[in-house]
Amino acid sequence: MPRRRSGLTRTRWPEGAGFAAMAALLAAGTVSTNVILPPKAYPVGGLSITVAALCVARRCGLSRDDIGLGSASVPSGLRVGGAATAVVSGLGLAALAVPALRRAFEDDRAAEAGVGELLWTVLIRIPVGTVLAEEVAFRGVLPALTGSGTGSPGRAMIVSAGMFGLWHVLPAMSLAGDNRAVEATVGRGRLPTVLLGVSSTFLVGLALHALRVRGRGVLAPALVHLATNSGGYLVSWLVQRAARRRARG
Repeated sequence: MPRRRSGLTRTRWPEGAGFAAMAALLAAGTVSTNVILPPKAYPVGGLSITVAALCVARRCGLSRDDIGLGSASVPSGLRVGGAATAVVSGLGLAALAVPALRRAFEDDRAAEAGVGELLWTVLIRIPVGTVLAEEVAFRGVLPALTGSGTGSPGRAMIVSAGMFGLWHVLPAMSLAGDNRAVEATVGRGRLPTVLLGVSSTFLVGLALHALRVRGRGVLAPALVHLATNSGGYLVSWLVQRAARRRARG
């Protein structure tokens, strides 16, 4: 007599449940990566967020194309992302050449870093801990949950950018103490610093989402995000080293 196959049938999550799961995941993620985990474990935290976000997408029935990870988007992503990355890189080089622009890169977080710390930051910490996690979550899964099924791309952009801004509340709390340009703009007060951090990253989120739409996937914003963060850290490191050499005479 043949045995009856038994098992549980997975129920596809509705988009509202998926959005709630993502909100909870990101809330826990920002606390763990900014408060709980030691700095060297930051990439592990980012990788965990990435995997969890992909699991939410799968439970909601989203495909790789839905979340911007399909192979068909690679050519347009490289084209759009490459062009935008060239612009970002040009601005970074201009900051090295123009003294008035260097102040924006006077960031104490890069001041004391050696070559090993520099390589760790620009090649591992930022790509895995920041860019991978944030692009999959904020330009991949969240827009698919909030816009694809309802035909509301504008809502997807606003919601994902808004949550991207809120995601930066904890990092913004220490920004004034680390970045001299921010301190000169808003002082050392925590509230104005957080408001500046959240509002500026909201605008960045809008721009990155526009790149996601233009490039038909997350590759384009990921390339620009990587160039901005890793490239910005490298420029800051070079600016600080040059300043120390000038100070030594």
